[in-house]
Amino acid sequence: MLFAAALLLASTLLGESFPAGASAQSLSAGGVASEAGEALGEGVVGIALPAWPPLSDPDSLARWEPGEWRYRITAGPRRGQTERESLAQNGMTVRGEAWERTVGQEYTLHLRRTAEGSLVLPSEIAHAHDALVRFEPPLTYLIAGLAPGEHRVFDGAMDVYSSSRPTMKLYRGKIRATTVHAGVYEVATPAGTFRAVALKTDYEIQIIAIASVKDTLYTFYAEGVGKVAEAERRRIAVGLLKTDTKAGKVLLSFTPARPTPDRQAP
Repeated sequence: MLFAAALLLASTLLGESFPAGASAQSLSAGGVASEAGEALGEGVVGIALPAWPPLSDPDSLARWEPGEWRYRITAGPRRGQTERESLAQNGMTVRGEAWERTVGQEYTLHLRRTAEGSLVLPSEIAHAHDALVRFEPPLTYLIAGLAPGEHRVFDGAMDVYSSSRPTMKLYRGKIRATTVHAGVYEVATPAGTFRAVALKTDYEIQIIAIASVKDTLYTFYAEGVGKVAEAERRRIAVGLLKTDTKAGKVLLSFTPARPTPDRQAP
C-alpha cells in the first residue's frame, strides 16, 4: 500500500498533529479524470461509463489468484521504470492472513477474506524502513457490496514494529480511511483499454501527536484483470515542513502463476 511510505517518513520527524476526520466528497467524472490524471498522465482515464451494480465479487474484480502484474511508473522519481506486483498464498497465520501481495521490493501486504467476501489488510511490511505495520481492526482493502456513489468509513489503530525484531514496538498511531465507489471509467494502459471501477480512498493518519499524513489513492480495477492503474497524492505536514508528492502506475502485463504439478504417490 503506497501510503505507508508517507506514514513512515512522517514518523521520523517532529511537529504537530491534526484531528482525524474525513468526509466523503461528491465526485464528478471530470474530477476523477483530473485528479487521477495528475499522476497517470493525460488520456489514461477517459470517459465515464454506466456504473455496475455493487461490488459483489471483489475476488473476480481484483483477479485474486496467484500471478504477477507488471506496471509502468508514471510519476515521481522512478517515472518510466517498471514495477512488479505478485500475489501468492502463504497459508493461514495467527492473524488470519492467507495471501501475500508483494509490491516491488518495497512492500509486502498480508491479506485475508472476510466472511462477507471483502478483502482486508491485517498487516504489511515496509522493507526499506524495516517496519511491520499492524492494523486493528484489519484495514479495509476491497469492500464487498460497495455501490456506485456509496462511501464507507474505517477508523482504527495501527502499531508499528521493527520487521527484523517484531517484538520491538516503534510507535502507535490512528488511521481513518474513507472509501468511495467513484464510478466506472474507460482506462487506457499499455496492456489495453479497460472498463474499470474507480475506488477513491482518503487516508488521514495521526502519529503520536507529532505529524499529519493525508493521502488520496485512486485505484482502477477491471473485471477479470485486476488493478490496471493507480494514482496517489501524499501530503505530509510536520511543523513548518510540508511535502506534496504524486505517484502513479499503469498496467503493462499480467502473467498467471504456473500451476504446481500434483505429486503422485510412489
